[in-house]
Amino acid sequence: MSDTLLPFGKGTGQGSDERARQPSARLPSARLPSGGGQGGGQADGQAGRDVTDQFVAPAAAPLTVSALVARIKEALLDAFPAPVSVVGQISNFKRHSSGHLYFSLKDASASIDAVMFRPDARGVRFDVEDGLEVVATGRVDVYERQGRLQLYVRRLIPKGTGALELAFRQLKERLQKEGLFEARRKKPIPTFPRAIGVVTSPTGAAIRDISNTLRRRWPAVRVYLVPVRVQGEGAAEEIAEAVGLLDAAAEGFAIDTILLARGGGSLEDLWAFNEEALARAIFAARTPILTGVGHEVDFTIADFVADARAATPTAAAELAVPDAAELRRSCDVLGLRLRRRTRDLLQYARGALDGVQRSVVFRDPTAGVRAANQRVDELATRTWRSLSEARRAGERRCHQAERALAGQHPRRLLERAGARAEQLCHRLAWALGRRARLAADALAQYRARFAEAHPRHLLKLSRQRVALRQRQLESLSYRAPLKRGYSITRGKAGLLRSAADVKAGDLLESELFDGRVDSRVAGSRPTGTGGDRAENDKAKLFKDTDD
Repeated sequence: MSDTLLPFGKGTGQGSDERARQPSARLPSARLPSGGGQGGGQADGQAGRDVTDQFVAPAAAPLTVSALVARIKEALLDAFPAPVSVVGQISNFKRHSSGHLYFSLKDASASIDAVMFRPDARGVRFDVEDGLEVVATGRVDVYERQGRLQLYVRRLIPKGTGALELAFRQLKERLQKEGLFEARRKKPIPTFPRAIGVVTSPTGAAIRDISNTLRRRWPAVRVYLVPVRVQGEGAAEEIAEAVGLLDAAAEGFAIDTILLARGGGSLEDLWAFNEEALARAIFAARTPILTGVGHEVDFTIADFVADARAATPTAAAELAVPDAAELRRSCDVLGLRLRRRTRDLLQYARGALDGVQRSVVFRDPTAGVRAANQRVDELATRTWRSLSEARRAGERRCHQAERALAGQHPRRLLERAGARAEQLCHRLAWALGRRARLAADALAQYRARFAEAHPRHLLKLSRQRVALRQRQLESLSYRAPLKRGYSITRGKAGLLRSAADVKAGDLLESELFDGRVDSRVAGSRPTGTGGDRAENDKAKLFKDTDD
């Protein structure tokens, strides 16, 4: 125990009072008084029984978690018996598939979890999102399963802005981003409708104004009324269903225009025309839709989605049909202008007819034919002249081509090529001779320089010259061709130069590169030389060319 016991005894006086007021050390037991007097109490010195339980309350029994949470719930119920309104910013928002809303409300220094169940969430007109500052009204309680403090919201409104105004702005922005307000998607309102479908309340002033206006302006139009509620819970769905019904029956009943109308009222009264379901139905309709909801200053989501908007139901009826009286006056004016125009055209046609009758065509109908014949003759002459010039130009081109082709004859080409080759040979011989002379002069200069430069070099040059002379001698020797397969044949008279110098039976000696061969002549037959054969081939070539 951590409790502190006070000394117990009888006595009087200030000292005993002070000791009674001052805490003392922890004592295992207390002594019983034996008597008393004015001077103070005396202890008999005998130990007594333990009387601690008489002065210290026993410890409370431990609570279960459920019991603790239950006490907290009771304390919260006592502290907040009535619903509270809390101002805060929404964070961690989540819309569950069941329709419940889960979020947190926070300010600069605190945060609390909140939940809004589906029946209450249905009444929220605007889109709940993170960062939105709201006023939440509900009760404070503990979520027993997690022991978490929660605010169970029954009503949620945006701070500083009405809930309907915020819902209107949010829905307008979302639908505008989706393209439901684009002008290119809007359909033109027919000028002369065969029938009009009206969606409004059957008991309101709007249907009377519409009926009177249509009867006054265009009595020929047929009107089909689909009675609906124009305010209250479920009115938007009822109006959307009526729009879909008229759109589906438009072709069968020749309905060219659908008119949505309602008289004036507050934002709450007109809210049925601000619902998303009605906006989607108007956008999906194939029949042009005209709205006349409220007064001049009233704008609804249906007005933005519709194909045309009028300020009032009466103005919508005037916009839906033309004015018969105005059309009648327009027809009278057009009839008058048509009669004047017809008279003017008749007068102009009579004048044109008189001019035609006075023209040359009627006085001499064949004049045009004669002029045409003359024109044909002129064209024929010009055509013949053009063809003759073209033929002569073609002949000139053929002659030019023939001359050019004759210049390309193989014999001409061969002659020009021979002359060109001969010219090139002369130029080549002259160039080579000139270069040889220049090289000889340069070589002589170098030789003189080398001779003057060093005797050893002169010796080397001399050896090279000797070797060159030796190679020249070897090349001029009769034995040089023997290495290439030739042979030298000798007879009785010596070296043979012609087959006519031998006869059959003569002994011959043939010298080869590596030895001599003796042979006997079996016979001889003279043949033409290589030069004669070349001359014969050349003569044959020129003969073929001339042919």
